[in-house]
Formats: sequence, structure tokens, C-alpha cells
Amino acid sequence: MQEDFHYYCTGVLARAAGFNSEDALIIAYASQYVDDATESELIRLDVKESDLKFDPVRTCYRGLESVLSLSWSAQKRVWIPFHFLPPKRFNPKKPKAFSFLTDAGSEFAGDLLDEAESEPLANHKRRLCRIGVALHTYADTWSHGGFSGRRNRDENDVGGIHVYDRSKRKWQHLWIENVILDAPPQIGHAEAGYFPDLAYARWKCAVGPSEREAQRDNTAEFRGAAETIYDRLCTMEKANATERIPWNELRPAITKLLAQGPVKPLKLTDRLTLSAYLAYHKADLEERCEKWKREFAHLFAPSPERYSYDPETWRKDAIEGDTAWDDYTERDWLEMLPWKLKRGFWDSLWVHFHRAALHQRHFVLENLP
Repeated sequence: MQEDFHYYCTGVLARAAGFNSEDALIIAYASQYVDDATESELIRLDVKESDLKFDPVRTCYRGLESVLSLSWSAQKRVWIPFHFLPPKRFNPKKPKAFSFLTDAGSEFAGDLLDEAESEPLANHKRRLCRIGVALHTYADTWSHGGFSGRRNRDENDVGGIHVYDRSKRKWQHLWIENVILDAPPQIGHAEAGYFPDLAYARWKCAVGPSEREAQRDNTAEFRGAAETIYDRLCTMEKANATERIPWNELRPAITKLLAQGPVKPLKLTDRLTLSAYLAYHKADLEERCEKWKREFAHLFAPSPERYSYDPETWRKDAIEGDTAWDDYTERDWLEMLPWKLKRGFWDSLWVHFHRAALHQRHFVLENLP
């Protein structure tokens, strides 16, 4: 899933389930930031008379840095705990029953959300961040179903990608994508490209040497995920709860937004180079997010402008200086001067996010082989 679901849809679901506006947006931000927390090196802190360092928890890889995820350590610490959760915890008594293949709304994903919700209500910010991080992984079990977070040919080798052209009512074989997407490593849905994460896509492919068919109508899957998440959020204990909005009142607008495809059609020139392809999908995602704002910003009164996502917001609230570090190399990090902290750094949402991610990573790792 992408930002339109992880932030905008999740924020609406939390607000409709009775979380107040501020808390709903914290949950939504933590959910989306799982796809943006690229910081992984020790951060030296400018604290008088002390040599302190903060150890963030990387929850994603982006761009060229994705090559770092070829190691099993990266797959086990990033992709599996946050994006491709196995369906059940490992049982040493039944080792052959364990599977790495993600499954929609799985038992393990439910356990993960239960664990996050169990954070005491008194630890308000930490609890909201833990719920948001867990919801990201929970939602991804729908979009990432049938793939695993480890490098494995049987589980993640994709070929024969087709998309359904709803206007022409027929399947279209994507010959360019099938050539280009055969290059990425067989981790997660890398060889399936964007298609598992696009809310409006209906697509199919063949997976593994056996060429098992995977076919999915993402709109229907994502709507099911949204309803399940809404139901889970409704049952959670809340501080300063607000009145709920019934699911049947939300469903038409959410279904419409999930189903709306790109305004600009994907042309051949958009598919011939990686830069053009990425630029097209970036513009498409931005437009879909704007539609969510126009539809639901009123739910976050009296400050509807806060229903907007910027991946640097929580960083800037915690740290002084340039926080555009997504493309930093390890050497860049080592050469950085100590970071100046803003007041309340240790209680900032950025710090709480990383503590929440640490909790989740430990919980998942303790339940893997």
C-alpha cells in the first residue's frame, strides 16, 4: 500500500472509530512513516558534557539503498517485521508448518496489533505510535499477500504481469514491465513493481518456477482491509474519545477513492525509462492523496490543514537543522556534526516512533525461526 492508504485512509478510519483528531493523525503519521524511516546510523547528539547517541530503527529501504537489503540481516530486521509479516508465529514443535508468505489479516498480524494496543494508556504518545506502526504492517498483509520478505525464488520470482483495462474490459500484457521488473532481487514484490500497492489496480502474474497464478482486485482487497482496520480501531481504548462515524457512512466515499485510477494515462514514453516511470507514479500518488484531502479534511476540524503528510515533520519537531537525510550514505552520517536537539526531544513523536518500531521488531524477531 502507499501513502493514500497508510496515512490518509488510516487517519480517516481512526477518526471515524472514535479517536480524536490529534490522536488519529498521530496514528496515521506513524503508519505512513514506516515507509519513510530510512535513518539507520547512530545519531550523535549535541548534549553538554555528554557523549550521547540516538540509535534509530530503520523500517524501510528506498532507491539505490535497496541494494543493502540483499543481506539476510536486513530482510529479517526490516522487510519481515514491518512489511511482509509471516501468517503465524514460529512453533518449534511444528517447524515444517511455518511459512514466510504473508497472508491477509493473518493471526500473527492480529497478535502484533494486540501487542501494540496493550501499551498502557498512560504512555499516550508511545501507544499511538505503536498502534500506527502495527497498522502499517497489518494493512500490508492485504497488499503483500502471497509474497515474503526474504529473498526467495519460489516465493517472489514474478513473471507474466497483466493488468485489467476496465474501460476495454480485457487483460493487457505488460511486456515492458515484465522485462524491466525481472532485474530487481526476488525480495517481497520487487519483481511485481507498484502493482500490489496501487489501490485501483486489478492485476495478475505468475509466481515462482511452478508459475502459480496470483490474481488480485486491489480495490476490493483494500476496502476489506479498511473495514477490518476500522472494526479493530473501534474496540480500542481511547483518551478523549469522540463520537464514531458508522462504517456504512464511510464506505461509499472510501470505495470511490480507492477505485479512482490516475488522471493521466500511462503512455509508452512513461514506461521506457526508470526516471520517467517513477515520475509518473509520484505524480499519480500525489493526485490521489489530494483527493483524500478534499473528501475528508473536514473530519479534522478545527485544523483541517493538519490532514496532510510531510515525511520530515516529526524529524523537524525533534532536531535542529537539515533533516533531508534519505539519500545519506554511511560516510555522510559519520561526517555529520552532532545534532542540536529541540526542547522536548526525548518526548518527541519522532523518538516515540523509533521506540515503537523497536518494540515491534523485537516482538516479531522473537517469534521467527
